[in-house]
Amino acid sequence: MYQLKDGSPRYGVRTQHQDSEQLQPASQRGNPEAVAREAGQLGLHHLAAAADHRLTRKWADQDDELLVRLREAHPAELQEAEQIVNAKLGKPKRWLLKARSNYTRGLAPVIARRQEAGMLSRAMFLRLFLIVLLIVPSVLAVSFAVPLLYLVFIGIASILLAMYLGGVVTEWLRLPVQPGIRSGWLKELRQDIVDATLLAVLENKRAIVDSQTSAAARRGWKHIRFVAAQVDRIDQGPGA
Repeated sequence: MYQLKDGSPRYGVRTQHQDSEQLQPASQRGNPEAVAREAGQLGLHHLAAAADHRLTRKWADQDDELLVRLREAHPAELQEAEQIVNAKLGKPKRWLLKARSNYTRGLAPVIARRQEAGMLSRAMFLRLFLIVLLIVPSVLAVSFAVPLLYLVFIGIASILLAMYLGGVVTEWLRLPVQPGIRSGWLKELRQDIVDATLLAVLENKRAIVDSQTSAAARRGWKHIRFVAAQVDRIDQGPGA
């Protein structure tokens, strides 16, 4: 029991008021490795879709000042977070290769169907033919002592023709095409993962982070997971 300002008794538990929008201690220990571990399971199609989604978000137009201050205020924890991400994902190129491997592994049933239908063997034969098509004109041009300028034009024309026919072969045999993602966009996704990992490191150390900054640190990773889940739902297709 404690007394109110007017002296009347008041029963209950007295708590010191704090603005929840200003300071919010971590309620439980974070797992600093969980985010990077889950990110390592994403496929290239997940990352490409997440990058496209991120481009349309207003919050992603520029670096959030809250996150800038968070990184500057905790350089040791930021370094720890980056080390965790590097250990789980590797450098960006290695992470990209891992994502491509995950994507290809998910296409195993599709590849098996194409192989059973004989499409993969046909694709290999046609691509070998395109390689020959790319080389033969230049070899003939050199044999007949064609001027260098003409040789350059022949080489460029052969490359363009081979690229076009390669696309035709891929489309005709209905072979899956790996989605593309630019290195700069991959870097932004990686920073989202580092920010979420940094927050987990701070939570693990019982550090106090205001709720707005916590939400900003989780936001990028939250969007990546959301997009990945939607991509998986699309891959599954509509229910029966």
